[in-house]
Amino acid sequence: MKKSFKVVAITIIMVMFAVPAVAQTIKWRMVSCWPAYSAISQSERRFAKNVYELSGGRLQITVHPAGEIVSTMAVFDTVSKGAAEMGADYPGYWQGKNSAFDLLGSVPMALAQYDVVNWYLYGGGREIYNYMYGQYNMVYFMTGTTTVASGIRSRTPIRSLADIKGKTIRISGRASGYVVAKAGGTPVMTAPAEIAQALATGAIDAAAFNTPQIDLSIGLAQVTKFNIGPGWNQPASVGGAMINKDAWNSLPPDLKKIIEIAAMENVLVMGSLAEWDAITALKAFEDAGVQVTRFSDKELAQIEAWVWEHYEAEAKKNPDYDKIITSIFQYLKDFQPAREYAVPYGQGRNPSRFPKLPNLK
Repeated sequence: MKKSFKVVAITIIMVMFAVPAVAQTIKWRMVSCWPAYSAISQSERRFAKNVYELSGGRLQITVHPAGEIVSTMAVFDTVSKGAAEMGADYPGYWQGKNSAFDLLGSVPMALAQYDVVNWYLYGGGREIYNYMYGQYNMVYFMTGTTTVASGIRSRTPIRSLADIKGKTIRISGRASGYVVAKAGGTPVMTAPAEIAQALATGAIDAAAFNTPQIDLSIGLAQVTKFNIGPGWNQPASVGGAMINKDAWNSLPPDLKKIIEIAAMENVLVMGSLAEWDAITALKAFEDAGVQVTRFSDKELAQIEAWVWEHYEAEAKKNPDYDKIITSIFQYLKDFQPAREYAVPYGQGRNPSRFPKLPNLK
């Protein structure tokens, strides 16, 4: 009897003072659209590091640059099917799945960097991203935005809209491609890791990619000597983390919250860095002898007319496209008084006119 009591007492004490069981470590792979040397890739590495630290090492995300496991254009299907838990992407690359994805990467002549954030957080954008990716068994988190892109960088001079004629230009997005075609050029899509080589060999005449620092990081200072802006094709762009829905649903609530917090913190820090890095990047292009020109106001008005023409036509063909483009321009229209109130110290732009969208109020 005494012996049994002693065993029970010792067992109770051991339970009371036992070291808590070590929480399960979850290991995920993030396949990326970006080569490791691209300035964009630092965003996904930073995001993964923050998730690891905030979770106390419980969620470990290894980042795999483009080509290490899958190519850039295979990232979407890899995550959708669950072959990898996460992917780092640019939503516009998936326009082949649904033309509406084109609007989730960048919106030519429309949303500026913090317009994107405003719309995402408060204008229904976050729900739209998850609606679109949700159709392919994924959830989505914006993890970064960039500011105005560089415009078009070329091997031979492009100093006006007329100079686009006959040129093969790497450019992302259907609206942007529509403009290049209307101007007499040939738009093509080239993976980020292949752009510099395509320019060097003459496979393409010019390329529009991203901000000055990102362009610099993929070697465009070595293969182009001319740059025409502003970046009407990409007044801002979005990068994010797509997560396989089954993997997401397997996470405990606290790890889900950690991902959400890490993603938004990344938006702030990397968005600011995209602007800050332009200081040294522009100087580097200048030192490399790159000549910078700008489209005239008349040319920008013509480009806008072509872009609006494309938006209106696509909205008639695709209900998802119509839903998203209307939401974006509804934000711009609703925000117009607030932007005008901030002149001349605000940011972004108020379009002088809007595309003719049936549901725009």
